[in-house]
Amino acid sequence: MKSTSEKLINYYCNGEKKSKLLGVEFEHFLVNRDTLISYKYFEKNGQNELANKMINSGWKIDYEENDHILNASKDGNGFSFEPGGQVEISLKPLENILDIQKEYLKVKSEIESFLNYDQVLISLGYHPVTKIDDLPLLPKERYAFMYDYLSTKGTLARNMMKGTASTQISIDYEDEADFIKKYRVANFLAPFISRIFDASPIFENEIYEANNLRVKIWDKTDISRCKLPKGVFDEKFGYSSYADFIMKSTPLFLKVDSKVLTYGNQTVESISKKLDLNKEQLLHVSSMVFPDVRVKQFIEIRTADAIPYPFNLAVPSLIKGILYSENTLEKYYNISLNFKDRDIKNINDKIKLSYDFDFRCANENISCQFFINQLILDAISGLDNDERVILESFNEWLQTNRSVSEYLKILYKDNFDKFKYAVINGGFNV
Repeated sequence: MKSTSEKLINYYCNGEKKSKLLGVEFEHFLVNRDTLISYKYFEKNGQNELANKMINSGWKIDYEENDHILNASKDGNGFSFEPGGQVEISLKPLENILDIQKEYLKVKSEIESFLNYDQVLISLGYHPVTKIDDLPLLPKERYAFMYDYLSTKGTLARNMMKGTASTQISIDYEDEADFIKKYRVANFLAPFISRIFDASPIFENEIYEANNLRVKIWDKTDISRCKLPKGVFDEKFGYSSYADFIMKSTPLFLKVDSKVLTYGNQTVESISKKLDLNKEQLLHVSSMVFPDVRVKQFIEIRTADAIPYPFNLAVPSLIKGILYSENTLEKYYNISLNFKDRDIKNINDKIKLSYDFDFRCANENISCQFFINQLILDAISGLDNDERVILESFNEWLQTNRSVSEYLKILYKDNFDKFKYAVINGGFNV
């Protein structure tokens, strides 16, 4: 009988693919158009009613609890609700950025067709108006377990679950050598991706004066299961190394013989000595860790904030341009060989304080801004010609405005209506 660690390694091996597809998840808040106050799951026109309207129009229920719809799918795409009622659109894996754009707009438009005139979906890294204590937890058993446990492990865990929204990109790997290279580069670039796509200007209804709010929130959630698995910047951090990370993690609970059993602080390693974990349980323990770059049978990059359309499409554009281009991947892999875990942690800490700092790279000091400028240009060069316009447009805007957060803070201080218009309509042409 295979050990749990061997099963995990085999699970990652079975994820190997020759394809270069992108799995994209866009998270949103469902809010009132005039006030930006969040809707609650059970209130009139809330998420529960929205889900039922979509099911009646042909969407298929994928998951529900006590007749409460939480996940549904149609034509390979999906929507689901996060713990604070965030609406996640998950797209079927696609290769071309323009196809991702088309599919996203199709799903989003369908959801919007069921909204009232005074409702709207918005995309920011943190809720701009409604406070955490005013957001009820959705009726999902898994969320209740996580909420109770994580609240004891970090001062901002509650904020993470109910108040944040992100843009998550999943990519394929061909074999373990390709996995090692991509996983290392993705972790190396994670702080810079969070910097480029910082879109969290407001915290608990007040301007957040520092930078990268979601970075801080994850730092204050449960550091043992978040941020950077220990040893990522060892040169051979492969399948077995990531399996070790999972084995040392705590899954909180497991479904065993149709019953949900809690395990508190017991690790996967400890539990597996008494229980032979099946495929469903292996998937569960793999999903109960939240590092910046997570592994299932793909590599999931999780550091970009939710960001208004069309700039949200710059996230998969940048990821594709770097990690699916042989030349740019090799370039940033070689650069990353100069870094250790502690170096990335230091960059992560600096980004929370300032956009303007230098760091040591290949025996010389370079500015964060210089590195980011080059990173985006390299990503653009790694895209097909027809895909470049979105990232080029975002880069041009970024040169003047520094970040979505910085731009929106200025609007918020000046006039809430301007802030609201930019958040709702995107494009930032106010």
